[in-house]
Amino acid sequence: MLSAGDTFKAIEQATGRVQADESRVASVMEQTTAETARLRGEQAALYRELARMRLDALDQQQVAGGLDAAERQALATLEAHNRQVAAIRQQHDALAEDLAELRSQRGERAQAVQDAAARVDAREAETANRLTEDVAWQAQTARLEGAQARAHAAEDKAQQSEADRDAKSKPYLADKLFVYLWERGYGTPAYRGGFLTKWGDDYVARLIRFEPARQNFHLLNEMPKRLRDHADRLHATAEDEARKLAALERAGLETDGIAALEAAHADAVAALEAHDAKQTELERALAATDARRTAMMEGETSGLVQAQEGLADSLKREDLRKLLREALATPTPEDERIVHRLQDIETGLEKLAREAEQARKLALDLARKRVELERSRDSFRQSGYEQQGGGFVNDKLIGDILGGIIGGVLSSRDLGDALRSGYRRGNQPRDQRWNRPPPSSGGGGFGGAGGWGGGFGTGGGFGGGSGRGRSSGGSSGGGGFRTGGRF
Repeated sequence: MLSAGDTFKAIEQATGRVQADESRVASVMEQTTAETARLRGEQAALYRELARMRLDALDQQQVAGGLDAAERQALATLEAHNRQVAAIRQQHDALAEDLAELRSQRGERAQAVQDAAARVDAREAETANRLTEDVAWQAQTARLEGAQARAHAAEDKAQQSEADRDAKSKPYLADKLFVYLWERGYGTPAYRGGFLTKWGDDYVARLIRFEPARQNFHLLNEMPKRLRDHADRLHATAEDEARKLAALERAGLETDGIAALEAAHADAVAALEAHDAKQTELERALAATDARRTAMMEGETSGLVQAQEGLADSLKREDLRKLLREALATPTPEDERIVHRLQDIETGLEKLAREAEQARKLALDLARKRVELERSRDSFRQSGYEQQGGGFVNDKLIGDILGGIIGGVLSSRDLGDALRSGYRRGNQPRDQRWNRPPPSSGGGGFGGAGGWGGGFGTGGGFGGGSGRGRSSGGSSGGGGFRTGGRF
């Protein structure tokens, strides 16, 4: 059986690995973006050099001067963007370091909760065994059992009497004249009516022989009421005896020092909850930092995009394209060298664009997997599994589902269902009076850590490496990510 603490560690580990792969993908995207910007800059410089070779001094001042201004503006924007990205990354690294330290400490706090719960369970079991030999407890238990037996017997009689009343009342209730006189209270002090009404009611009563029927119907309804009142009194007595027994048992627990153990358990739970609250705060701050970094790298108004668009606008000028066509038509070797390099750069830019798109799709896939794992982790915290002790008997299934989440075929809902079906509390006494309520199901998925039989059977597979090489001009190597996919 996999303990609740180990199960939580498993989701923490899986989440950490997906986050590590996200960082690697983000690094690849940053490298691709930087290389693209470098090639764009080189491309602009080559166009400028080509223009200077083909224009006279006046034309060179008109065209190349405008290009220089656009280039200077783009480079200044890019430098400002890079400074902002570096600041965000520094903040991200600091938050990640603090979060890693908290995660390393959480296992101790979770174990403290489980140990405290186990001590409470053990003391309850000891007290239960001791009280079975206590004369006062035996006497009170006997009184409770006797009161419950009498209450059950009275309940059976009351229910039988009510069933008889319902069956035997049907003929009376089917007689509309009888029901009319009964509802008016005829024959009782509650009856009221004028002279003509009384005369008519007297005639109807004589006609249907109402008085004997009224007395029989009254007795038919009165007996179940009395039996029900008697059963209710016996139930109340049994409940009072149960409260007395519970008080006797609680006194026995307190005599055996249960209060200190319960206080220690409550303190351990409070410490774990405070730790989780702090960790959740850091996780949200880290997620916000990631969102800012993504906006800086991909947002339409980011400095990087503005710098690239500024260079692109300069390159789209018609006079530069004309200069390129004229250079291709000349036999000058230097012109040909520039043109060949421009062709290589164009090929490299196309390759970088494909790689950037692949990395973007992989980043989206990893983000979706991380969200599922984080949802499982957060729901597990709210479930109370660790606070109650115990563990999960379907450890292989849990491992397989975690692998399925990372593989993109399962969700946190599947993990939540598996955890709810496989959870077992440890050291449960057979007497349910000594049990605390089971943990609430919470909602969504759950998490954990540790070793199990299932493992992570996913695309790339956890434990795989990742790497990336790149040469100038846009060529790139390859690698892999442990949570599936390749780049």
